[in-house]
Amino acid sequence: MEGRRGAPDDAGDQGTISMSAELQQDRVAPAAGILSRFYQPPYVGAFAFVAVLGIVPIMHSLLSLVTDNFPPGHETAISIGLGAIAIAMVIYASARNSEALGTWFGFIAGHLVWTGWIELSFRFNPEYIDMGPLVVNGEKVLSPSLLFVQATVGLLMATLPFFVFNRDTRCNAFRWIQRVTRYDAGKPATAADRNFARITFLEVLYVIWFCYAVSLFLVDTRFVGSHHPITYVAGFIFIAWTFYLLMRLAKFTRVLAGVRYAIPTAGIFWTAVEFAHEWGLYDEFWSKPQEYALEMGMVLGAFVLALLLAVVMPARRASGTKAQAQSQA
Repeated sequence: MEGRRGAPDDAGDQGTISMSAELQQDRVAPAAGILSRFYQPPYVGAFAFVAVLGIVPIMHSLLSLVTDNFPPGHETAISIGLGAIAIAMVIYASARNSEALGTWFGFIAGHLVWTGWIELSFRFNPEYIDMGPLVVNGEKVLSPSLLFVQATVGLLMATLPFFVFNRDTRCNAFRWIQRVTRYDAGKPATAADRNFARITFLEVLYVIWFCYAVSLFLVDTRFVGSHHPITYVAGFIFIAWTFYLLMRLAKFTRVLAGVRYAIPTAGIFWTAVEFAHEWGLYDEFWSKPQEYALEMGMVLGAFVLALLLAVVMPARRASGTKAQAQSQA
């Protein structure tokens, strides 16, 4: 989050939004080679979480590199290009009707769209009108672009019910809301009919968007404030929630389902990480990739390793029918 220091940030993730949640209970297909030991819990969930979490600081670094190294006016073209590439990835993966391709392409495309069409594009108007940051009692609270993001919260809340009361949702939180409100969404579509590229793409966008909304209002001193007791309690709740979700994620046997479940898990965790930065507990080195090249190299290496291990893991279980395998989210 581009907090008080104006450092660019993505927003990690979640607050009750989209959890693709179905714990796998069948065993993974036996695999030959030294990697076979990792094709089972808890490694499946661990690699999925690291891969999903690792892309967040990488996107922050990409944003910083673009804004710091390209002349003014070029950001718009870059933002359009990133978003266009992302949409092309979603269309291509949707046409292939592959769960693996749809999950990975949808995941990456969601982050590219947020970085290109939201993070970068929301800088255009503030820079054009030479808009300054939000200052409260002499203290910089939010950067101009984050004020624009904050203004979209109404749109978020207007569109979120469509996903909350969707019959095909696999989110535990949304299903709980449906049960509490006694809403009958109808029979969900089969896994074979699900567009995993679209599902994962929208999940990434809404998780980031929701986590932004929560964090921006909590750190904004006009509403709560970074050092308000409510924000400290919220940070603790997010950490506890993350550990609970990680314990569930550790039971997954299918990496693709694990990746989709890790998206909100990483989002919730990253929101707490952002709070820690607001409290002055660490410096966001991913916002200064040229200054912290070694640290970012380590993050990039860990992300690539986790991503490769997650990609080569068996996509489906050995036991059960194909229909049963496809029903796993």
